[in-house]
Amino acid sequence: MVAQALFTGVTGLSVNSDNMSVIANNLANANAKGFKRDRAEFEDILAQDLRSGGARSQIGRGSRLSRVKTLHTQGGLQVTDNLTDLAIQGGGFFVALRPGSNVLETSGKYFTRVGTHGFDKDGYFSDPNGGRIQGYMANDAGRLSSRLTDIRIETNTLPPKASANVFLNIQLDSRADVIEQPFDAMEPDKTSNFSTSLTVFDSHGRAHLTTVYFKKTSADLDASDWEWHAGVDSREVTDPSESDLKFFANGKISFDKFGLLATEETATSEVNFSHGAFPAQVINFDFGQNVGAEQGRGVNVSTSIAGSSSAIFNQQDGYEAGQIKTLNITTDGKVVGIFTNGIQRVLAGIALATFPNEDGLVKGGKNQFLGTIESGPANVGSPETGSRGSLLSSTLEESNVDLAGMFVEMIRTQRMFQANSRTITTSDTLVEEIVNLKR
Repeated sequence: MVAQALFTGVTGLSVNSDNMSVIANNLANANAKGFKRDRAEFEDILAQDLRSGGARSQIGRGSRLSRVKTLHTQGGLQVTDNLTDLAIQGGGFFVALRPGSNVLETSGKYFTRVGTHGFDKDGYFSDPNGGRIQGYMANDAGRLSSRLTDIRIETNTLPPKASANVFLNIQLDSRADVIEQPFDAMEPDKTSNFSTSLTVFDSHGRAHLTTVYFKKTSADLDASDWEWHAGVDSREVTDPSESDLKFFANGKISFDKFGLLATEETATSEVNFSHGAFPAQVINFDFGQNVGAEQGRGVNVSTSIAGSSSAIFNQQDGYEAGQIKTLNITTDGKVVGIFTNGIQRVLAGIALATFPNEDGLVKGGKNQFLGTIESGPANVGSPETGSRGSLLSSTLEESNVDLAGMFVEMIRTQRMFQANSRTITTSDTLVEEIVNLKR
């Protein structure tokens, strides 16, 4: 029995030595980005049964290391000056794939909380280890695909888009006089009540200043009617007119007794820009949701009330060619490209993975985790969906190692190691006394 105490003490030395190794590893990685600290957990060894009459007694045989558990608690957040530094606030892991691997291959895929990402020479969004961050690419309309793939941002020129729709929010003075004279393209200012200008683009992305004239044609107690004419510089079209402006679009708008848009009508709207632009470019003019067929409520629409005529707002959907100027990564993982022509477009979306059992993940070195049968399959999706956290750009997650707590645990482990060594020396003294019985 005395000899057995020696071996019991040895198990105490062993487990506390293992615990010190875990503590040392935590302290060594206290400054590692995204590192998750470990905790050593112990269990007792099967005891020896001692029967004394009808009673039953057990003597323990020491302890052993049960497991080293990784604590996936949130680390502190540090703001950086690098746009592609990302931190996850909440649950989830970045999904990375080693180059040459298939996204369906478990062996080539790993998961990490380290957000020190960047773009490699081929334009792939990658981590420092060369793994390509997985996500969803967007089409030309900015809609994300549902297929998980490598994120690659191409710096090609964004092609131009010809203007197809123009929205005008106009206030026309209801006190204006009705002009009986027909609209004259040679003297548009004299045969109209109000004019405003906006810019439209042809198929090559060239900008063209467009002037829209409004002429009041009738008014009574229940309604007022206006006609409009839109023109561009005659030198910019293939079929110029004798006047300085080539009027390519015209129509009518009417307002009810409250001054709200009642009806709108476009008679013609087709322009032939020069210098090789696509001919017969159709531009739709919209003055807002009318209270008639479109059942508008008078919000963000053209009006005709007693007030100065003015252009409240105008917008069109065309633009010139542009190059990527910078990127913006939103909290829900969307990678938005900001182009030199002012266009902002979703280019990709970063994916995050969660697991039914995070404790089942195993460490793969370099602050990487690997999925196992115990962890369950990865549930991959966009940030801020399900239990997945948010992404913070220009931010990195620090290690979750608590230095003060580690030092306290180190002192405690040292004392436990010392106490177990005392059981060995004491047991040795007992053995010595037994040997001395022969003398």
